[in-house]
Amino acid sequence: MSMVDLDIVDVIKKGGFLACFSTPEKRHFVNDCQLSVMKSAFLYTATLNLFNIEICIPKKQRNGYETIDNKLSKNINYINYINLSDYHGIMKTTFNDLLQSNTILLLPEYTIKQETDIEQIEIEFNSGTTIIYQNSNLPPAIISNKLKNLILE
Repeated sequence: MSMVDLDIVDVIKKGGFLACFSTPEKRHFVNDCQLSVMKSAFLYTATLNLFNIEICIPKKQRNGYETIDNKLSKNINYINYINLSDYHGIMKTTFNDLLQSNTILLLPEYTIKQETDIEQIEIEFNSGTTIIYQNSNLPPAIISNKLKNLILE
């Protein structure tokens, strides 16, 4: 696979990290990830630059999820042919600051959900991507995408 440059904005606009790739490219990437076989799912993890990618594919159904976070793990396969950047600083920007910035104008339409009992705030984009904040004064905890009918065979 040749070198690929992606930004967090691209991932949000396309509705996920894997959505940025063709099926052969997805297969190649997943084959290079660290695989953990669980009772009910396959968990693929990798580090790209400053980000961890986690892809969960349930064994009995085709719906899973993918997440991106910036809490680097040392025990995850590092992949160097994908340059995932955060040019606009989305993963370093608090909820309130993001909504007041010009960066929000680069992103798809969205709705905001707030879980008051746990102080969690979610920005759900029409593309299918969700940015999850633990509270409005912190940068995002993760970017999450649901994977529907994902086939890698």
